[in-house]
Amino acid sequence: MAPSVPIYKGECPARALGIDIQCVDESGKPIEGEYGELVIAKPSPVLLLGLWKDEDGSLRRKTYYSKFKGKFSIGDFAIVNPITKGFIICGRSDDTLKQQGTRFGSSEIYNVVDMFYEVRDSLCVSQYNNNFDERAVLFLKMRQGYHFNAELVARIQKAITQELTSKHIPKIITETRDIPYNMNGKKMEIIVKNIINKRPYNPDNIINSECLENFKDIPELQNF
Repeated sequence: MAPSVPIYKGECPARALGIDIQCVDESGKPIEGEYGELVIAKPSPVLLLGLWKDEDGSLRRKTYYSKFKGKFSIGDFAIVNPITKGFIICGRSDDTLKQQGTRFGSSEIYNVVDMFYEVRDSLCVSQYNNNFDERAVLFLKMRQGYHFNAELVARIQKAITQELTSKHIPKIITETRDIPYNMNGKKMEIIVKNIINKRPYNPDNIINSECLENFKDIPELQNF
């Protein structure tokens, strides 16, 4: 807590004392008013000294310092409010959503959607607007022989309400032809998140990268 500065809903009002915490873009440049990655830009006593059995420090450097040279990062994302200078924490790169003040993981949504046989696969990510509001967007890949329609959406919304709460219902539920995966079989939520928020992304490790075109310029996601 920082009792000497104003408190704004949904924001961390101040940086830690003596810690050079920044929100940076893909190039490592400090940014405000945009979705970026949290880093510690200067040496600090709070940073770890080493990892178990990492005798030469190579693993520590690769894990925490390789993405932004000289800056410590662990994959947490945020937005710095350019007016208040407070931090709006967006969570990990691909697994945390916050809608209507309710924070939840995409896996919670998948656990419900997986109960619907007609849905072969799904992906749930956050979309942000210029006012830093966040909404969840759920993409559904239909099983062959089944069709996406309003009746299915209504049933999924009802199931999410029953299993979780009504605040967990993604604001947008729409269809997609495919879901991107990497070589390890992991859904690449961060790639889709970057695409719908018009941020840079790297498709090199996507095994079905052609499907990324499905997430560009989707009419339902415009004018948020």
